[in-house]
Amino acid sequence: MKQLTKQNRLTTAALLLSLPTAYFIAISVLKYELGVDGPFDSMAPWLERMGIKETPGLNINMLIFLGPLVACLLSIFQVLKISWQFTKEQFQFHLTIRKHWFPLLVTAFSLSLLTILFIYLLGENCNCY
Repeated sequence: MKQLTKQNRLTTAALLLSLPTAYFIAISVLKYELGVDGPFDSMAPWLERMGIKETPGLNINMLIFLGPLVACLLSIFQVLKISWQFTKEQFQFHLTIRKHWFPLLVTAFSLSLLTILFIYLLGENCNCY
């Protein structure tokens, strides 16, 4: 029973690492795509104090960029089981996904945030026009 509590704490920590990125993406979409300025404008002074306009370093940018990555790593290793076996004739590799729903959902959430950030990176830096 103690291991289940430890896994829940790790998964909760992973979720908490992903939430600032999700909130930042949500308020950015509200401001720049839907024209709702309120949430972003109320957070802008705090984000600027935390270093959002600076180059990536030890500031809020690292939480936004690396938070979902660390969260994904924390939660994916709770649901994956990897085993392999070597023999003379064959190499067996088994990948098993356990049905622990909370870590699976946090992993999917973190991966979706990483995908959104990657698409934004490609779209922002594309010289396609």
